[in-house]
Amino acid sequence: MRMHDSLVAGAVALATMAGPLGAQALAPDTSWVRRSALYEVFVQDFSPSGDFRGVIEGLDRIESAGADVVWLMPIHPIGEKNRKGTLGSPYAPRDYRAINPAYGTAEDFRALVEAVHARGMKLILDWVPDHTSPDHHWVMEHPDYYFRDAQGVPMVPRDADGKLTDWTDVAQLDFGNPALRREMTAAMQWWLTEFGIDGYRVDVAGFVPIGYWREALPALRAAVPRPILLLAEWGDLALHGAGFDLTYGWDGYKRLKKVWSGGSASDFVRDEIADLHQMPPGGMRLRFTTNHDETAWDKPPGAIFGAGAGARAAFAATALLPGRPLLYNGQEVESPQALPLFERELVQWDQPQADSARAFYRRILELTRTQPALMRGDFVSISTDAPYDVIAYRRGGIVVLVNPRPKAVRVHVTGIELGGRKDLLTGRTQRGDHLTLPPHGILLLQ
Repeated sequence: MRMHDSLVAGAVALATMAGPLGAQALAPDTSWVRRSALYEVFVQDFSPSGDFRGVIEGLDRIESAGADVVWLMPIHPIGEKNRKGTLGSPYAPRDYRAINPAYGTAEDFRALVEAVHARGMKLILDWVPDHTSPDHHWVMEHPDYYFRDAQGVPMVPRDADGKLTDWTDVAQLDFGNPALRREMTAAMQWWLTEFGIDGYRVDVAGFVPIGYWREALPALRAAVPRPILLLAEWGDLALHGAGFDLTYGWDGYKRLKKVWSGGSASDFVRDEIADLHQMPPGGMRLRFTTNHDETAWDKPPGAIFGAGAGARAAFAATALLPGRPLLYNGQEVESPQALPLFERELVQWDQPQADSARAFYRRILELTRTQPALMRGDFVSISTDAPYDVIAYRRGGIVVLVNPRPKAVRVHVTGIELGGRKDLLTGRTQRGDHLTLPPHGILLLQ
């Protein structure tokens, strides 16, 4: 579902509910989770067949982009009542234990999970716990699972400020009901045990009471004898205390757009450092320059940051921050499409600069997964004589310099020697501490 700005504002309320962030509640440190690179797949748009088999056939594409975790947007049957557009929203599930027949069968899904695992990769599912479609079987079988109005009609979700949303194609579940809580957890455990998936991306996780996550997430981890990844679509750091590994870097994304609109590069770094100083031990941010919401409701990266070099520079600036990086359907070939949620639009993979773009994104993701400094290194600001126009920071022994401007920027770095360092993108050796970054130029010096 769309993350409205008002949801972010509601984070204060969530933090108040959360209480102290006890270390005992933190998600365990698992090696594959901490070195993961995610790739979000909208099954219907990913391949000509628009199904699980099409994803299997496209795994080479995902792997060649450098990702090792396949995140499938919701695969459940989509509600028909009050549906939006032609196909409806994948975030309006009609049955938590069923598969959208347009995507294939349970056997097809099992084959996809096995194909992903055969490559040493992982697969996580998008889960929508806050609401169901109005024609979900629970509406009739368990009417007490839902919030209802004075006439007894299931209600659309309220946002973090308590206002009714425009999500007219779904009905909000009532997590004050212990029976619902048990059934929701059981359904999530079922996919872990029945199909061997490797975790969840949880839609609008902050709409669900944090007390539920404190109960459910340990139960999910205990359901299988292997590490799983738990990603919350929410920005509040309190969710790490409930057991989530990753939360969304929404504010970082907004700050990045501000820089590309002419804002201060050094302010971006300063605010990211401040955010990380508040991060509970073990917690991480999801780093992105697009996802299904941003592409559908905002604009694709090329339109926001500049086609080609601009979008690549923005991705490098955020993906190399502490956290884990995300690519979305077609981003690695720089598709200019604004893929809608309620209609089908096949990704146009044959883009003019697809090969060079894919090589760039692969290199960035590889660095985040293989360079110890980018997995565990510290994160500090670097002083330059162009603080407004150059994003400059250090991750361990790696210096990151990014030019967000569509013009060349001359810059002198102080307090750290650059001469003799090698650029991890080009292999060239840097000579001296004065340099010129080309328009949207990137230097990763080690």
